[in-house]
Order: sequence, then C-alpha cells, then structure tokens
Amino acid sequence: MANHPGFGVLLTRLLSNRRVDVAWLSSTSGIPETELRSVVSGMPPLASQLDDLASALGFHAADLYVIADVPGPEALTPRDPAAGSAIADLLRITMALPSDQRAHIHRLVDQLPLELKERPSAPPFMYDQQEAGFGAMLANLLCGNRNLHSLTAAAKTLALLTEGRVHLAASTISGIGRGRVPLTPDRVAGFATALGIPAGDLAAITGVALRESSRPDDPLAAEMARLLWNCRRLTTAQVGRVRDKAEALRVALRVADSRGQRIPDQEEAAEDA
Repeated sequence: MANHPGFGVLLTRLLSNRRVDVAWLSSTSGIPETELRSVVSGMPPLASQLDDLASALGFHAADLYVIADVPGPEALTPRDPAAGSAIADLLRITMALPSDQRAHIHRLVDQLPLELKERPSAPPFMYDQQEAGFGAMLANLLCGNRNLHSLTAAAKTLALLTEGRVHLAASTISGIGRGRVPLTPDRVAGFATALGIPAGDLAAITGVALRESSRPDDPLAAEMARLLWNCRRLTTAQVGRVRDKAEALRVALRVADSRGQRIPDQEEAAEDA
C-alpha cells in the first residue's frame, strides 16, 4: 500500500494484534470511548489523545506521532540532528562491553544534563508518509526519531542490533523511505529490533506478515535500542564524550584480558576511588 491509510486503521490493526478492544483502550488511556471510536472511524487524533494513547499502549509518544503522521511538538524532537554517527559508534562499542560496564554507560547517558543548543534553521529531512506509506513511516521512526539522520549511521545501527541479519545499504534505507524499495518480513522485523517495538505490533501496523519461525527476543538488542532512544536528547559532543569513555573501558578490558587480570566493576572502582 503506497498511501498512509489513516491512524484509525492502524490503531484497529494494533488492537486486533493485541487481542484487545476500544473499550479496554478507553479504560486504560482515560479517553472516552466515544472519542476513540471517532478516531477508529477516521477522525484525525488530537495531540492530547496521542499522548494518552502512547502511555496506554506502551509506545514513546514521539513514535506514535510518527505512526499517526501528525507533526510532533518540538519538545519531543531529538536534540542534535548531527549526532547520528557518534551514536552508532557508541552502540558498537557498548555492545562489546560486559553487563556491568554497559550499565555504567547507561548511567552516564541518563545523568548528562540537557544542553541548550540552537536548533537548525531548517528541520531535518523527513520522508513523506502520504506519498511513500509504511516505508516512510519506518524510516522516519529510525532516522528521525532515533536521531540517525546519517543514513550510513542508520544502516550500521540496523546491522549491529540485528547481528547482521538486516544489512542494508544507506541507499536501500533511502529507497525504503521513498517507497521505492519494498518492505519484507525480515526488514520489518529488523526495524522493530532497532526501534525497540515488538515485531508483532510493527507487522500489524504495516500489514507485513512476519515469517512463522520468528527468532527469540535478543535482550542485548533490546538494551541497545533503549540506549539509542536515550541518546536522542544528547548533543554530538555529549555522545562523543560517552563514546570515548566506552572505548576506554573496552581498551582496559582488552589489556586486562591479555594479562589475565580481572577488571573491577564500576561499583568497586568507585569505592576504591
């Protein structure tokens, strides 16, 4: 399907996939059932409704705005559109660290302050979902909402988090976003992994049936998808500092391994300091 079918159709597909109904969603979201039935019937959703629906459905609000093809508020947009390459490098390095050091990297990201940075004069490029349909939606979720405006960074991230099962060229991601490259079950599942969205939900929304023999969930990929999301509020310089810290941890780990030594975990190191 080339064109966006409307949020009501996508919401109905999602509810059907989860085997719940509008009455359940009304109770969970606090939105009156009559309003939800209007949305399901084709009424464009209000911003306040999307915020409440995101919380009820377990989606990031910014993602639900993209799925609904509704412009999101500036407060929900990534901080620095130039940070994508540094984010991809941070993910690659962090994935090679043991769990306690990965937890340290997560804490570093969470503790960084929101830096004031002048917004670019022109908003980052977004793919036209009315023109290109679900391919544009997935590209906007990954490249726009995860701050991977560098298509090379987006391609690296997809390959990393799917362990190479979805290895797309930057030009292929562009083709998907423009509706010129078809979505396949493997590609939808790969995007779901990188986005941290259940593959069944994304398949239901896009109308692309997954293969029957689906792979088990990958906890590390899910963890990295969370890190990817959390990095969207950081500037390029902040991501670079965290990346350098992760690289220092990785180098120390290699040195210790070569000498047969044990590296203390981050809690032990803090106590020694």
